[in-house]
Amino acid sequence: MSPTGNDGIHNTVSTRSASFFSSTVKPTVDEFLGDVLDIRRGRLAAIVLYHMADYWLLDGATYDTRQEYTEALTSLHDSLKNECEEFSIIRDIADATKHASLFVPKDKNRPRKLSSAEQVTRPAGMFGAPFGEAVFSEASTVMIKLDAGTSQPLAKAIGSVLTMWEELLFGRRGTA
Repeated sequence: MSPTGNDGIHNTVSTRSASFFSSTVKPTVDEFLGDVLDIRRGRLAAIVLYHMADYWLLDGATYDTRQEYTEALTSLHDSLKNECEEFSIIRDIADATKHASLFVPKDKNRPRKLSSAEQVTRPAGMFGAPFGEAVFSEASTVMIKLDAGTSQPLAKAIGSVLTMWEELLFGRRGTA
């Protein structure tokens, strides 16, 4: 079993998750936040932020069966979503990037925020739109359109989940 607090989230910093965060997660996220027009970098940032949970869960823990591990990971995902609502958006972007389209989740208590990789887009912006259709100073950044019909910049969700991991790993806001 994993060394976790009552909420399913670790209380200690471990070497494996801190190393993965510093060597892979943080640089990948920084690359995207430095170029919020790049869909590829945005998808990669979502993937590594989501899979940070695997590293976090496996620190100092062993599982005898795949089922035991899967149950612990599901519980951790729920705890992370409670810690940071945007974690579920990042989860769905990572899954949709891998599978192209997501179907109804196995557990109705864990609804999807988005169901297709096509919901991660970058509007053309003023200089890429057909003549007469662009708006001056229109934001051209990677956007996510949620199943609920609302849209938001991907950078917002990425930044929120990055901050959550920094707080969990290092007990503070800011860069690692």
